[in-house]
Amino acid sequence: MQKLIQFIVIVVLFSAVGYFLYTWSGAILTVVTIGAEIMALVIVVRLLLWDQRNTTSKIAWVAAVFVLPVLGVVLYLFFGRNPQNRIFTANQIREKEKLIDAVHNLPINQSDKEVPELSKSLYALTDIRPVNGNKVTLLTNGSETFPAILAALREAQDHIHIQYYIYRQDDISTEIRDILIEKAKAGVTVRFMYDGMGSAHLKPEFLEPLKQAGATIHAYDPVRSIWIARTANLRNHRKMVVIDGQIGFTGGLNVGEEYRSNTPDFEVWRDTHVKIEGPGIIELQESFLTDWVYMENRAGAADEYISKAGIARYLNPKPAEEADDWVQIVYGGPYDKEKWVRDAMLDLMDSAKKSVWIASPYFVPDEESLAVIRRVSMSGIDVRVIIPGKGDRGVSFYGSNAYIETMIDAGAKMYSYRDDSFIHAKLMLVDGERAAVGTANFDIRSFRLNHELMVFLYNRSDAIVKMERDFNADFLESHLYTKAEMTSKSRTKRMRETLANLLSPIL
Repeated sequence: MQKLIQFIVIVVLFSAVGYFLYTWSGAILTVVTIGAEIMALVIVVRLLLWDQRNTTSKIAWVAAVFVLPVLGVVLYLFFGRNPQNRIFTANQIREKEKLIDAVHNLPINQSDKEVPELSKSLYALTDIRPVNGNKVTLLTNGSETFPAILAALREAQDHIHIQYYIYRQDDISTEIRDILIEKAKAGVTVRFMYDGMGSAHLKPEFLEPLKQAGATIHAYDPVRSIWIARTANLRNHRKMVVIDGQIGFTGGLNVGEEYRSNTPDFEVWRDTHVKIEGPGIIELQESFLTDWVYMENRAGAADEYISKAGIARYLNPKPAEEADDWVQIVYGGPYDKEKWVRDAMLDLMDSAKKSVWIASPYFVPDEESLAVIRRVSMSGIDVRVIIPGKGDRGVSFYGSNAYIETMIDAGAKMYSYRDDSFIHAKLMLVDGERAAVGTANFDIRSFRLNHELMVFLYNRSDAIVKMERDFNADFLESHLYTKAEMTSKSRTKRMRETLANLLSPIL
């Protein structure tokens, strides 16, 4: 009822304003425009003097509010406020700190294997430990990912934690939901979380059977009304499943038929996920529970998980029997003072001696990331980047294409994946020996505006070997751009890419 009332109020207000502007004289429009210009000036002064965000984002917002004064001001008020200024409740702050401190101080049994050198740097950077004793399985496309997830869900005995940015209402999403219902009825604790914007289409009637079965459900920062402007552009892009505290999944795939290449838009949806068995999933569990206690927003929300019984139940993964892989999971978001995910990826790239191979559906790096990847390429490292040949979003697609020429000039090889398909994998492979796979795109949104998570792998494990094999297959399916192609672009295409590039930091 509250949502309906808010919706009616918003519609009435916008209708009244529209009618007022339509029926009154042009002088009113002039006054509105002048008012918007004054507001734009105030916003620009605030951006230049007091805002701490990066220069690229500032320039984008300055352009938006001056070129489109009325629309630009409205967009800034809804989406442009600095996430560092977000105010949290005392419960949210306290419970998150309690949870993280407890997890990071847990003793973890480790073998005496030599710790990978890069992982020491990432530990110093993020305070997240590298952990061995894991079995890591790289899952290529939905054809490998969903059967593995479905099989693991059916074997759940104690609890299921599931979180997605996009959760559709189609065949695969219904199949997963129905397994969760079955498990909840059997006494398994089911916690289900989805992003309030990415999955805003999820209808209550689709989730109601899951609630009735006993599952607890949260929409992360749902977009319910005009009054949530502070979070509308700051989304939780993580995708994960944790089962019984022993098995975890994360990576690029959301839940929907497009991720199984079953929609007409793309012939193939190329994506990568990862399955982790062993102590490495403790940080996957931490990431989920941190978001969960944030949404609970109550005193004592973390206590269930960090009590003696809670640690034994949720935070006590056993070493894998069949492998001894290293795993280091780094997660972060827009409210963190430092950009942990981005900086960890840049450290991985900077460790290269021979090669850096990247796959990303959106390639819109910020200034620092662009500088690092160009410097690495100009240093003689074999830098290759695969981006889509056909995009799913116009601005992001053309924004990515705007960087092709400057990357070629730096000596990098830029590839576009098949023009009838879409590559959505988020991968980085360095020297064929170290890698990252997860939810973060190589773009400003993932680096600065989204909540993201990346899994770092070491020592040419089986998962890394398979990733290298997948990269080589993807190169064969992709088109290698040339400098001649870049110089022969039409003015219209260049203008489109330039405009998309300008807007990318704020979208």
